[in-house]
Amino acid sequence: MENGYTTMWNRGYICAFIANALLCFSQNILNTLISEYSGILGAGTVLAGMITGLYFGISFLARPFSGPAITKLNKKHIMYFAYAMGVVVNVAYAVSNSVALFMVARILHGIQFAFIGSLTLVLAADYLPAQKMGTGLGFFGVGGAIATAIGPTIGMSICDWGNAKFGGNYGYVTVFLIAAACMLVSLVPCALMPYKPEAKEKLAALGKWYKNIVAKESIFPAVLMLLFAMASILYSSYMKLFAAEKGISGIGSFFTVYALVLLAARPLCGRLLDKYGIKKIIYPASACFAASFVIVAFSQTLWTTFIGAALAAVGYGAAQPSIQTLCVSCVEPVRRGVASNTNYFGMDLGYFLGPFCGGVVVDLTGKYSAIYLAGVIPVVLAAIIFALGWGSFKKYLER
Repeated sequence: MENGYTTMWNRGYICAFIANALLCFSQNILNTLISEYSGILGAGTVLAGMITGLYFGISFLARPFSGPAITKLNKKHIMYFAYAMGVVVNVAYAVSNSVALFMVARILHGIQFAFIGSLTLVLAADYLPAQKMGTGLGFFGVGGAIATAIGPTIGMSICDWGNAKFGGNYGYVTVFLIAAACMLVSLVPCALMPYKPEAKEKLAALGKWYKNIVAKESIFPAVLMLLFAMASILYSSYMKLFAAEKGISGIGSFFTVYALVLLAARPLCGRLLDKYGIKKIIYPASACFAASFVIVAFSQTLWTTFIGAALAAVGYGAAQPSIQTLCVSCVEPVRRGVASNTNYFGMDLGYFLGPFCGGVVVDLTGKYSAIYLAGVIPVVLAAIIFALGWGSFKKYLER
């Protein structure tokens, strides 16, 4: 069913794009600091990895409630709630002075993400013409790419400045408060976004809430997303500690290179996806992404890590929008909330398992470089699963 939009650059899509970009910036300025700050508060290596991934584990557990809510309730009201909650959780990070309190803030953040992640994807898809779904969802990630480019560097720079200027942990506190401010500003595009609720008859036809937790049509791409996310999160979770181990300075530039390449890769991939389909995208994407981990693992210089960053951006930048497009395209528009929720089940679980498994690898090997060699495994496994399952799955796109 068409939604009446003929161009992707309409008011709704633009508002969703800006709100998502601010969300991504607030996350990226603090993501690289979570594991480190957990250690400062007293967490060991494995516990710090678990705290980093706890955000996504809690989000995974909350999705049986968030998915049906996004599907059957007023999406704009939920958006207000989710973005306002982002302000609260970032302030909670700032006032936490123990591992226990920090974990509570992380749990609240996970609940918030259970709503906000799939919601922004659904709203973006709702404002896109069907024939430009791949291009639109590919470009939708550009805001996140820009945030990835400047977020980690800004976050680490502000943290270092604050710690040097005021002593103690005031640098971390400053970063958390800036993240809260970003979420506060994001309420503006939320308010400006046009929204027309679904007809009550359509919503009633979806059945009870428990029937809107998972879309069986989207389970296959959700498994692929789990594996790609499990690998991807290793870069933001452990890159700073990896660089310290290798004696590489200026590692914040890794994320800048990653994001700049991603800026070009995602829109281009979206167009190629609309033209050629996922089968011709996913294999080269997997190869590039897997190669990035090998190169980073053996890197001894900053410039070598840049090669890995570029390959990672091309690989993940091509794979993620392809999988997201699959998730929302294999169901009717009214069920996109369920499909998106299914996609984020996979992403949440992958983001939870990645840092935890990374902590285990470090505990066993004593080397952060070993994390990136291990990152090859889920990417290769995703490519194998795609090859084995694509023949059965593609029927959902042909209906």
